Amino acid sequence: MIPKRYAKYEKTVSLACVNFTAIWGNKAATLEKMKAITREAALQGNNIIVFPEIALTGHECDEEGVSNHKPCAMHRENAETVPGPSTEEMAKLARELDVYIIFGMPEQDRTDSRLRYIASAVIAPEGILGTYRKLHLGPKPISNESVCFVPGNSISVWETRYGPLGVQICKDFWFYPELSRIMALKGARLLINTTASPARPGKPYFLVQLTGARATENLVYTASANLVGKDRSMNFYGSSSICGPVFLPSAFGPRFDAVIATGSDHTEEIVSATLNFEKLHRWWHFLDWTEDRQAQLIADEFRELSPAVALEKKRPG
Repeated sequence: MIPKRYAKYEKTVSLACVNFTAIWGNKAATLEKMKAITREAALQGNNIIVFPEIALTGHECDEEGVSNHKPCAMHRENAETVPGPSTEEMAKLARELDVYIIFGMPEQDRTDSRLRYIASAVIAPEGILGTYRKLHLGPKPISNESVCFVPGNSISVWETRYGPLGVQICKDFWFYPELSRIMALKGARLLINTTASPARPGKPYFLVQLTGARATENLVYTASANLVGKDRSMNFYGSSSICGPVFLPSAFGPRFDAVIATGSDHTEEIVSATLNFEKLHRWWHFLDWTEDRQAQLIADEFRELSPAVALEKKRPG
């Protein structure tokens, strides 16, 4: 039942998404806390352990940066290149525990000290694979992200022993479903979303609903790891979730979407599930959206909607 391209990978993976509270502005203390939770998650049998967006330092910019809409001193002082001290420490732990670790951090550009990214480091037992850099930053006045950071420019899929793995960050995952589709077309069967989604009415439902939607659209497993509790001044609602299509008894057929595991909206915890790729491929046997997809038409429509083409059409003559 496993397609040939996936035959070399493990058939199951145990995944942990951490409802996590950073110690805001204290990178050293937060790193130690992350390491302790990683050890516990590994002892529970998890193979991939995921922390939220900018978990390493806390997500919020400092008060001065927010008030004056300028780059944040806290993130500037705590940003690191990758590889760097924190990712190298986590790489040692990943090697010791034989696990993958994904965590959010402020990443310093290696060649330009003025540039920083909201990034998620992807670390394997074999070493640091790299980072995914957030593409779509929160705009003013809702967020200070677009002042403090610059956007990334790559949609990567990482090779792991569990197959190709896609990583996104918050707004990329919630509002730009084409990114998940691209990663699925590149072969990812598991999409990870590291997020810092603040508490507002209805938000836990939003997180679970959208995590499930990305799974349904692409017939893959999806997982969102969110901050919980108070960061600097804002509260976050956790609800870290793992979703994916499941297969019911033959009399009922396949089910499009299921919330496999979800966490509390107010406390730290490890939210985990064991995912079976054979079940996923059984779903693909019934509905292979890649065969029916009108790829050329969709590509043509996107091209027509692109700013460059629109500008060309407006030119006289």
